[in-house]
Amino acid sequence: MKKIIIILTAAFMLTSCFKDYNEDFLITKKTVEFEDAVVNSNASGRNYPLLGHIFELNGTVSYRVNMFGEQSDVPQQIAYRVVEEQTTAVEGTDFRFVTGNSLTVPAHSSFGYLQVEVLPTIAGSKLLVIELLGNDQVEVSPNYRMVGIPMSDAVLKPDPNVVVDHGDYFHVTELTLGGDNNTDLGCFLDMQTGNIYNWEAAALFPDKANVAYFHSGPNYANFVFPGLSSMSTAWGPYYNRIRNWSVAPTGTVVRYTNIQPADDAIFDNISSAATIEAAVLAAQANVGVRHGSASTYGPGERVRSLANGDIVFLYSSTHDFYAVIRVIEAVQGSSTDPEVSSKYTMKFEYKVQK
Repeated sequence: MKKIIIILTAAFMLTSCFKDYNEDFLITKKTVEFEDAVVNSNASGRNYPLLGHIFELNGTVSYRVNMFGEQSDVPQQIAYRVVEEQTTAVEGTDFRFVTGNSLTVPAHSSFGYLQVEVLPTIAGSKLLVIELLGNDQVEVSPNYRMVGIPMSDAVLKPDPNVVVDHGDYFHVTELTLGGDNNTDLGCFLDMQTGNIYNWEAAALFPDKANVAYFHSGPNYANFVFPGLSSMSTAWGPYYNRIRNWSVAPTGTVVRYTNIQPADDAIFDNISSAATIEAAVLAAQANVGVRHGSASTYGPGERVRSLANGDIVFLYSSTHDFYAVIRVIEAVQGSSTDPEVSSKYTMKFEYKVQK
């Protein structure tokens, strides 16, 4: 009989324990969190994750907000704010909130969406950091309340007035390309359109990154093909990014320096796609006699130490076109100060086959 009493008492106590556990741990308080903060680790040195880069061409981008706890019988307006001290993007210039000042979690739902659009007026790479604020009925998860959204202009299109159509070739009369570390101006060029791509955009459209301007310590301004065979040793960190591209354009470049009037005449007298090709082929054949076999002059996948007035002869084997470039202004020298190196640019004109 005592055994029966003990068993019944134990069963009652066990049942009571489960009841207390359920009552204590059943989440009834409404709480919101960013789904992307839950599934992504915080960035180094930050208390929030950095999400995927977004561009003006992406249109409206949505970010899911979870609400756990009891569902609401009425829609919940969830406020949020821009974390000004960590944000470089400017609302109304670089982006806009499609959802206004708050997002909606519909009645009888556990999800809402914050929507962001990058504006055409954005210039360079920016960061938007957002924090959920909730409302008087909905709390915010302390660990998953913030996200960082990098954004930039994906493609910088040239002024239409500088792209002159000559039938079977284009003459781009002036273009400024940023260096590889330039945060405001892309370093990759689609030569047949004049469009400039930054790193993030080039990763999305690698076939458009025909050639790039990289700036290095001892060699200053370089024209480089992204598919450079020695990229792993010349620019190791860049190699780790470019090797994941679906295609890394390559080809051959030659550099003429110490320009004489006859050299300028080569560029000035180009009048057709055929004369562009002839000029490039002649430069490939003659550069060894003119400058010797130094790698800074080519032929190769890279030319170095570009100076004002230099003429570069280019063939894109990936896209099968020829082009001739005349450097207008190239930075001489190099700096380890990121405030300086992030502003490097090179100005040039070129003629390219269609």
